[in-house]
Amino acid sequence: MMQCTFFSDKHWDQLYPFTFPHQEGRMRWGAFTLDKLWKEMATHAMSSDKHANAEDVQQILTNGAVNDRWVPDWSAWNILSKLQSGQSLTCGEVVLFQPVESDTNLDSMEFDDAHLIAHPTDFFIDCGMALKSQTALIQTHWKTESWNAALHGTHTTIIGDAEQVFMAPGAQVLASTLNTEDGPIFIGPDAEIQEGCHIRGPFLLDEKSVVKMGSRVYGATSIGPQCRIGGEVSNSVLLGYSNKGHEGFLGNSVIGHWCNLGADTNTSNLKNNYGDVRLWDAASSSMRPTGLQFCGLIMGDHTKCAINTMFNTGTIVGNGCVLVGHSFVPKHVPPFSWGGDENWSEHRFERFVETASMVMERRQQSLKDEDSKRWLLEFRNSSFLRNERK
Repeated sequence: MMQCTFFSDKHWDQLYPFTFPHQEGRMRWGAFTLDKLWKEMATHAMSSDKHANAEDVQQILTNGAVNDRWVPDWSAWNILSKLQSGQSLTCGEVVLFQPVESDTNLDSMEFDDAHLIAHPTDFFIDCGMALKSQTALIQTHWKTESWNAALHGTHTTIIGDAEQVFMAPGAQVLASTLNTEDGPIFIGPDAEIQEGCHIRGPFLLDEKSVVKMGSRVYGATSIGPQCRIGGEVSNSVLLGYSNKGHEGFLGNSVIGHWCNLGADTNTSNLKNNYGDVRLWDAASSSMRPTGLQFCGLIMGDHTKCAINTMFNTGTIVGNGCVLVGHSFVPKHVPPFSWGGDENWSEHRFERFVETASMVMERRQQSLKDEDSKRWLLEFRNSSFLRNERK
């Protein structure tokens, strides 16, 4: 299998609050983390007569490193095949590919059409495009079969093309409606849609995730591995291992790893004046316009919120927070904050580690010592943001 090395550039500040757990190819885009997506494309290319340059590209990638915000597609694959040994690839000021040993006699090649993840809002904006473009790769990777009522259940109603409902081994859909008129629906290995749910594509439910009874999900939405979903969800992305298990609305939002949204948590995704939504920008430490009319919640890893939590339009919450209170959450909550309303304190790091360890054990995973050290560094580096509130 192809080996692919990644590097992170200075523009990761623009992806706040997502940090080191998503770097080096671990950022999930559609059905795959980026490292897996590069490898899946390599496997597909090797077996396809349309991509005779597959071995050349694999050799190039083996001898260099790829920007971990670069989303691969076949145009990226083709441009890489044209690189000479020791030549780098750029998109404006952004380095896309850096060889291990650069040839100083060669100018870098420019690729203006590179698809780079630039902002956290890109995840829900491009969700439908990502899922549709990965259809063939998902089918091969999950060994899916199209919907067959005799095999998958006569109590479920398919609206649209049943061949656009892709079922992985162990996937279940019980007495629900699936609508593929706007895009495909992918149900991953051992994933489950419980009774009375209504799902509109494009939609992906990753491995061992569950959509709970009576839920309503509007595409384009992508649910990562081992998540629990309930209530109403629209055009949102859960990156993995997170829960929104109860009633409440989540729209045009991105939720990181190991988060939990309490019962009746609601997000606003549209301003009362229908104006441009602004988001806090870590690179400039200020609110910036997004150019979006619809934008809800961006939540970092290991953040939890209590029942009946209310998030205003365009709210961004850092990693490791615990949110309680009766009024709207501030538009920006710094990492490792604890509180709500006018009462805020620092989430003690020892308590954070204790809770994170217990949460991860429930999904048969563990918080590694090296990750604890990285989180401690994140905790210290973000202290100035918490101090600004005082």
